[in-house]
Amino acid sequence: MQNERTVRVRFAPSPTGFLHVGGARTALFNWLIARQEGGKFVLRVEDTDEDRSTLESTQAILDGMSWLGLTWDEGPDPDPARFGESIGEHGPYYQSMRAPRHKELVSKLLAEGKAFYCPATTEEMTKPDGSKKLFSPYRDLSPEEQQQKLTEANGELAVRIKCPGDENGGPDITWNDMVRGEITVNCKEIGDFVIAKRNGNPLYNFAATCDDAEMQITHVLRGEDHTSNTPKQLLLYAALGFEPPVFGHMSLILGPDRAKLSKRHGATAVHLYKEAGYLPEAMNNFFAMIGWAPKDNREEFTLDELIDAFKPADIGKSGAMYNADKLDHFNATYIRKLGTAEFFERLRPFMPTEWVDTHGAEYATNVCALYQDKLTKLAEIEQNAWYFFRDPAEADYNEKTVAKFLTGFEPAAVIISRLYESFSGLSAEDWTEENLSAPVDALCEQLELGKGKVMQPWRVALTGDKISPGFYDLLVTLGRETVLRRAKPWVEKLGG
Repeated sequence: MQNERTVRVRFAPSPTGFLHVGGARTALFNWLIARQEGGKFVLRVEDTDEDRSTLESTQAILDGMSWLGLTWDEGPDPDPARFGESIGEHGPYYQSMRAPRHKELVSKLLAEGKAFYCPATTEEMTKPDGSKKLFSPYRDLSPEEQQQKLTEANGELAVRIKCPGDENGGPDITWNDMVRGEITVNCKEIGDFVIAKRNGNPLYNFAATCDDAEMQITHVLRGEDHTSNTPKQLLLYAALGFEPPVFGHMSLILGPDRAKLSKRHGATAVHLYKEAGYLPEAMNNFFAMIGWAPKDNREEFTLDELIDAFKPADIGKSGAMYNADKLDHFNATYIRKLGTAEFFERLRPFMPTEWVDTHGAEYATNVCALYQDKLTKLAEIEQNAWYFFRDPAEADYNEKTVAKFLTGFEPAAVIISRLYESFSGLSAEDWTEENLSAPVDALCEQLELGKGKVMQPWRVALTGDKISPGFYDLLVTLGRETVLRRAKPWVEKLGG
């Protein structure tokens, strides 16, 4: 990416909700540009919507970015104890705190005749066919006439930019989009858009332009829903005398039905993925593959590898598809790559505290290790491994499973009683896979049954379920005392 200025990119979320998938992908792509160019990644909170912006959403955005590892070089202090404070030389990074400067620049454009007070009503800005007029009938009022209108309105009038040209034509606004190539819009399609409301508060396009310019942002990569804002912002850059950034617009993320991704397609807020037990490494890899594809069709990347590989020009122009199965695949892959100790530490927020408090960290670690190649999400650990930490209650046994493998399976009585007798003869020191497998093999041969048919009654008796880790992993990890204690009631119930 060539630019004479030091590369400075930004992610500018509005805290009217939590950090969502689309925003996180935008943040990641901008973060990658900054890191590969040795530039700066700026986080700016656009909190000017007083009715919808909340402190909770702001903190959730900061926490979500931190969890993903998308650290910012400049922006809000991430520490909740220092909420509202900034890190960097171009703050404040809360847009609401920059309002005085926005109003100052609105006044500058008014004084230079590049903007004007507009008393036009909705009716005056509506054509006979019901469509909206883009050019104000008051655009050519003298400064004195504007002041008169302002006085009549008790000092409350919207301010519009004076767009070059008119509804019959005007100059073209052209930019070379990082993703989509050259885009041209004629000024007659832009018109005299409002830059400040009647109460004096600047609107989005003006505030964002001022902030990007004064934060020295060199590249703006964002969603395609902002494409219509770009020619307006380029007009403002020219009017204010600021150097514009390079713009790029990514396709929106689509659900499987090719509609814009929404809650009906599943979770869209990043914190919900964290709570479900997805790893940030998997999330970033997944985000990167939504709409971006390297030339070699590779799919698995660490953040460091993405820094080397990512190119905005490789972002697809068509709708980017969200694929939940792909995310689960990535997450399972990254779970398997973790070391045993790290895997356990990542699991700790998802397991009951008594697992460690009552049974000890070593035992809990050994249990969790049995599931590392089985979990898709970390939050699945409790529903899968609970029976290692408490005996199954009567309600934990599925009636159909018990009927199939215990009470309704004729050899079960012999299988339970014979192996109970053999296992009881082993000491705790001799409780190993080698010693446990010998009587199992012998019984399989004697009854002429496969190992699965011999193991399954015991698996159900010990866990209440027909699925568990490997049979001998189950026996060895539970230990002699627990295995015999859980099996004894079934010996008595089935006879044999």
